[in-house]
Amino acid sequence: MSHVLEMRGVDKRYGTRPVLHGVDLHVARGEVLGFVGPNGAGKSTCLRILLGLTRRDGGAVQVHGLDPAWDSLAIRRRTAYLPGETSLYLHMRGSAFLEFALRFYAAVDLPLRRRLEELFGLPLHRRIRTYSAGMKQKLALLATLVPEVELYLLDEPDRALDATARLQLRDVLRELQRAGRTIVLSSHHLSEVEALADRLLFLHEGRVVDDARVRAVRDALRHEIRLRLEAGTPLPDGHEQVREEPDGALRVSVPGNPYAWLARIDPRRIRSAEVGDTRLEEIYKGLTEVRAP
Repeated sequence: MSHVLEMRGVDKRYGTRPVLHGVDLHVARGEVLGFVGPNGAGKSTCLRILLGLTRRDGGAVQVHGLDPAWDSLAIRRRTAYLPGETSLYLHMRGSAFLEFALRFYAAVDLPLRRRLEELFGLPLHRRIRTYSAGMKQKLALLATLVPEVELYLLDEPDRALDATARLQLRDVLRELQRAGRTIVLSSHHLSEVEALADRLLFLHEGRVVDDARVRAVRDALRHEIRLRLEAGTPLPDGHEQVREEPDGALRVSVPGNPYAWLARIDPRRIRSAEVGDTRLEEIYKGLTEVRAP
């Protein structure tokens, strides 16, 4: 299977501050890559380098077989890009902005456009300056998802969306996936990424995290319980570590079956319990503490 895009040993610095350190990244044609990492990890910089919007300081990059340092415009004609910070022409009406944005592409999916306009229910006759943050994000998504291109680079597409809109977005991305489109999806909602992605790639402090290290962190989290108990409730034996979180919840590490350990507590004393919490925030925290074996 051929690669739509590839980065090999890419470095980037802003002044004296290094941002990317030897990043290797490849995405096969028709693949959906979940690109995840905390704020400041370098995800947006990677996406901008792929489009030629930011110049790399070292390494090699190819998108559609082209080098974005020299063929940025040709790459962008075949790629739809949603920036992490939505920036629109506020003086324009929604309808005029859509016509303007879609004019850059050779073909658009008109049935999808009509369906998204109906789903999102945007007041396209109004000026964008009157839109809420969620409405602006929906308009940006319309302009990004409707073009018929080979590659979609989506940086935090679910930013400012409510739960209903996120589900609508997930359905559309699944349609694009079934149609064989290639998608790079960056998001802080791990459940959203995992529901769509064929593969996850973690970026931390400008470096790609080794898969073995990510698996070690996630396996450790599956044996952790986050719980709230009535005051004075004793913990059963058999746990390895207990720490109190800022909100007062306890995080307990259990070497064996966490459900069996939890069953030894009087259920009337349990206010809440969450087993195997794999939220991105916890994975990021684990990546700073756990080293690969």
